[in-house]
Amino acid sequence: MNRKDVVEQLSVAELVQFGPLGQAKVFAGEELDRQVAGVVLVAELEEIRQCEPHSAVVLHGTAAQGAWALESALRLAWERNASCVIAPADIAVGNPTVQLAERLRVPLFVVADPARHALELSAAVADTDAARARLTARCAVLFGERGTLRDIVGVINTEVPGVQVALIAEDGHVLAGRAVADQASGERRVEVHVPGPDGRPWARLVGQLAAWSPSWSLIVRTVLGLARAPLAACVGRAWLRPVQQSASDRVLLNQLLSDDGDAEAARAAAWSVDGTHIAVFLQAREAADPEAAAPRVIAAWQEAFPHLPLIPRGEGWVSWWTGAEGPAAIASQLRPYLVATRPLQLAAGVGLAGEGVPGLRRSVDEARLAAAVAVRRDGETVELFGSLGPRAVLACIPVADVAAAARVALADLLAAPDADVLLAALVALLDCAGSTGQAAARLGVHRNTVLSRIERIRARGIDLDSPEQRLALHLACYSLLSAH
Repeated sequence: MNRKDVVEQLSVAELVQFGPLGQAKVFAGEELDRQVAGVVLVAELEEIRQCEPHSAVVLHGTAAQGAWALESALRLAWERNASCVIAPADIAVGNPTVQLAERLRVPLFVVADPARHALELSAAVADTDAARARLTARCAVLFGERGTLRDIVGVINTEVPGVQVALIAEDGHVLAGRAVADQASGERRVEVHVPGPDGRPWARLVGQLAAWSPSWSLIVRTVLGLARAPLAACVGRAWLRPVQQSASDRVLLNQLLSDDGDAEAARAAAWSVDGTHIAVFLQAREAADPEAAAPRVIAAWQEAFPHLPLIPRGEGWVSWWTGAEGPAAIASQLRPYLVATRPLQLAAGVGLAGEGVPGLRRSVDEARLAAAVAVRRDGETVELFGSLGPRAVLACIPVADVAAAARVALADLLAAPDADVLLAALVALLDCAGSTGQAAARLGVHRNTVLSRIERIRARGIDLDSPEQRLALHLACYSLLSAH
């Protein structure tokens, strides 16, 4: 019998977990990952010498009688590389026998009726698929009866022999199960992805196999796959509650921020409405449906800032800090949260400090403008309104529409071979109120270089001396750069 034939068989652990050895008393049970290729019913000890390797040796008759019969059987089974030894319950199993079994690393089972167990073991070993199908069916039933992540993963670790499983978040955090499972590699590692309620990857269910075979690996993967839907449903329930709450919070926030807003209802909801507030506005970088993104955004927010509400408003979400923290300190707290919400790309705006409800209303508007700037910038994910000043007004401009018009109006300039260089020089000049010296310093070039580029810009039909065109030209350049 070759090794491939052996590893495809049931293991001793499987026969214990969901097979005929489930009710047997076991000694030296640390070596249950051995595969069982066949079952041998032994009436005489000498018959063990003819056993094939990886056999389950079942003792009965004279083989189970005598002062040293069991010890002799264990030694002979060890010599033949047997998977385990099964003895009748009326035979004495003393400490020396247990110590011998442990030293030889041969599992020893005691059963009431060895002959009946031999028949049941033979049937199980002969029909491996049926035995493993029973395991799969049992796990599926138990998954449906469990309601938490820990309990669902616990079913696998309890019911599936020789497997350690962990549920691991996308950031590597162990949500449930045994962390050692993530250390598995190669053939002994089985992994399936668990989606979140929004359909995006949410976590990985990772299993470490104590013993590998193609069929056993497939069975474990099937069991892990069956756990995906209950795990996703469990997460969905956890995500649904804050989303439902956010719907009522949105109505309450609209009332609070209205011109005649009443703060009493907000106080009743345990919101901070008195004191100094700094608002935060979150917005997706790419076009995204706030309703669809809400579960992931709100769940991550509650984990990072459990003491602060996060409320849908317009195309994003609003929250606020109350107290002595400044905008820069809040921005530093926001950045790790924005990383945690990936692959959803979020940006944030932080408003200025404001007193009471009127101050909160103004800070929310400021944060929203700052977020509109943040979503258009590469790299930085948080913008402070205090750093933008009046430039925040540019966030209200429909950049795509203005850029499309600018490509037509400035077609000659954009057709130049060095269009990018000329456009950068034009923006620098406009930003510096026409000062060629300041524009040169900003671009890091000599003033004469700027003058040369200005002449090329004029040659493309751009009138830099017309005050009534300067604002439109500045907005056109801004929109072109923002649309890149």
